[in-house]
Amino acid sequence: MNTQKIHFIGIKGVGMAALAILAKEKGYEVTGSDVEDSFVTDIALAKAGITVTPFDTKNLQNKPDIVVFSAAYDKDNIEVKEAHKKRLNIKPYSEVLSLFSQESQVIAVSGIHGKTTTTALISFLLAKANLDPSYVIGSGEIADLPASGHLGSGDYFVLEADEYRKSPDDNNSKFFDLNPQIEIITSIEMDHPDMFLTDENVYDAFYKFACRIPRKGFIVLCLDYPKAKKLLRSLADRNFETYGFSENVAWQIINYAELPDSTNFYLINKGEKIGPFVLKIPGEGNVLNATAAIIVALKLGIQEKSIKKYLAEFRGVKRRFEKIGQFKDITVIDDYAHHPHSVTLTLEAARKRFPDAKIWCIFQPHTYSRTKELLSSFATAFNAADRVIITDIYASAREKEVTITAEELVQVIHKNQKQVKYVNSWDKIVQELVDNVGGKTVIITMGAGDVFKLGQNILEELQK
Repeated sequence: MNTQKIHFIGIKGVGMAALAILAKEKGYEVTGSDVEDSFVTDIALAKAGITVTPFDTKNLQNKPDIVVFSAAYDKDNIEVKEAHKKRLNIKPYSEVLSLFSQESQVIAVSGIHGKTTTTALISFLLAKANLDPSYVIGSGEIADLPASGHLGSGDYFVLEADEYRKSPDDNNSKFFDLNPQIEIITSIEMDHPDMFLTDENVYDAFYKFACRIPRKGFIVLCLDYPKAKKLLRSLADRNFETYGFSENVAWQIINYAELPDSTNFYLINKGEKIGPFVLKIPGEGNVLNATAAIIVALKLGIQEKSIKKYLAEFRGVKRRFEKIGQFKDITVIDDYAHHPHSVTLTLEAARKRFPDAKIWCIFQPHTYSRTKELLSSFATAFNAADRVIITDIYASAREKEVTITAEELVQVIHKNQKQVKYVNSWDKIVQELVDNVGGKTVIITMGAGDVFKLGQNILEELQK
């Protein structure tokens, strides 16, 4: 039998790269194309033996059996156009993810915050328990897993369930293509204002997603969000496992403590205190992510003592409070936070993990629509930092006009955080740090764009 060919348009995206790696393990002949900029997935794709070429109609000459396109690229992309012209079997990412996972017990991790880390934690716990899950994780690299995508021999397929649109031409959420047996909903609040006009639109998407769960399945739901409470009240005929720091949850987080080298917490379930659970990765957000993973692992029969042992070994996910390096008393960290809630949680985690250090945050806003819509929330998101530098806004290819500037964001932040400034080039940012940083300091590069490239430059200049 001839090997089937699959081609990925926009393969460098974290989800696309993970799916491509899994497709190769599945036996497909995998090709992929993208822009020539460097991405966090470059090393992972090379390691998997997948060559990435620039966009070119010649990439489709061998007539792949499936052409997968990323939500970042629409019908104006030359390869998307060519695939339609040749009448090839062209599908959006979410449909191929559904196709590859349809014969497994799907564990789908959704939510505005924490999807990637929670997906990685569940995959890691199941792998350590010898359940050999399949998984697709939206990260360039996970320290404790061989790759971000894997075709396992076990029953479970762990994946990220994204609420964002399937493609520029299809406004349906990607996660509507999935058929999960277990859902995790980590958070429900406003994001992607270019797609969801109101909080209620976001809620409606998660409500419809929750309705996809069969009655014999279950939903692990964080109740620390008002919209999550509404969801629980609205779906009386589904099985829920609720969790959070708040009271009146099935799994309540207590005794959370941030120590210099670890994060510790306990859970209360049905009046019983279980724990302590110890994490290497810091912050309240990761305690919530770990709690969701613990609940799933326990429900699947993994022993509490094993979960404790494995959790303490987990070193985290690339671009999630990732230590880039250290020079003398200066630590450089990179983080993906781009929503104001995530920014707050990340900076608070840094403050608790490094109580004696000055914290510098270099924040790259991500998309004009998000920056404008969540402007009032960004105003207080940086209060835990000592100094804040705002870069130019990283625009999306799908945004055609500038609706807000980085300078306007700085003006709003300045009302609550006086030590904030806009710096218009990376060279100037590096120089600002070299000139002003001294003593025990944590520098955090933060955002969902290409700001991750800056950390290494900062370290190199500091060491000169």
